[in-house]
Amino acid sequence: MSLIRTLVRRTGGITPPRLRRMLNLWPPLLASGIRITHIAEDWSAGRLELRMTPLNANMHGAAFGGTLFSMTDVLFGTLMMQRLGAEEFEAWTRTGSFEFIRPGRDGAAMTVEIPEEMVERILADLEGGYSTVVQCTSVIRNVDGTLVGIGQQDLYVRRRGGVKPPPNPNLLGRVRGENLSSAARTLARMGLREHPERLVEHERVARRCISPEARAVAWLQGVPGEDADFRAAGLPEDVMAALREERPGPAAALLLEEVAAARASLAEE
Repeated sequence: MSLIRTLVRRTGGITPPRLRRMLNLWPPLLASGIRITHIAEDWSAGRLELRMTPLNANMHGAAFGGTLFSMTDVLFGTLMMQRLGAEEFEAWTRTGSFEFIRPGRDGAAMTVEIPEEMVERILADLEGGYSTVVQCTSVIRNVDGTLVGIGQQDLYVRRRGGVKPPPNPNLLGRVRGENLSSAARTLARMGLREHPERLVEHERVARRCISPEARAVAWLQGVPGEDADFRAAGLPEDVMAALREERPGPAAALLLEEVAAARASLAEE
């Protein structure tokens, strides 16, 4: 049994302040300089900060990459279980990735949010005795607001007890999160195989986009390819609209704005 679970049981339950204090004393976080500064009373949000010391800096004096990745892996599943009901549901990270953009400095921070609509969608996906996978994008920024890195995680969620539930068959065709980024990257490599210099430029912009949908747009803007192939790869309608429509709707327009902002930030470096 884990140290955290043992402490929870011995203290007779858990509250946001109590969990925050426990996690801040948990050796993997304490030794890494990761501090949880806030957990909302309804478990809907949390905030983490990085405290730099000579013991957790890399050879360049910046944050160790493993510490930054650890920041993205601490609160999402924990808050999700509390929002759903930790006695009835369990959740853990299945896959994760991290894009390192700039060095992390003392005070670098990230916020985790579990909105009500996400909880409702998960409960609906679990109906019928199924399991589901939830995508989470985490953004770490330095004190001055500069982007340090972007984490993308897939969280496996199921009800506790019984045999391992099957995945919801209605979700098998849904391409989201890291899978969406990977699909777009593959399509871009196929379409630009004769133009490697353009592929490098697409990659540099995509790495600075926060949402997986915007990354997909960044990878595929101006890339030759049939709509049928893009749809067969599972690209969402908002991504297709951003790529193909002259006057895309609000959601697609936001993706284009995010890509433009990423391209502008790249030009400023």
